[in-house]
Amino acid sequence: MDISVEISKYPLRDNYLDGVDDFLERLHQHPRLKIAVNSISTQIFGPADVIFPILQKEISRSFESGQSPFVIKVLKGDLSEMTIKDY
Repeated sequence: MDISVEISKYPLRDNYLDGVDDFLERLHQHPRLKIAVNSISTQIFGPADVIFPILQKEISRSFESGQSPFVIKVLKGDLSEMTIKDY
């Protein structure tokens, strides 16, 4: 089943953008993910059985460098045609 995930990471440190950029770079290393990034969040689209293990791995890896709350929304289906665009 395809899903759409909206995810935001909030590293609790002064140089928080470094933590966000590192997480995004790691996500982009997974070629089976369709990813859209904007200034508010990141959207990920693809099969649930592909996305969830990747998120588990990459979120766990983020926790190794300190507290980083994540906010995640999951919807059924590939909603990539409805992504938020930066203006």
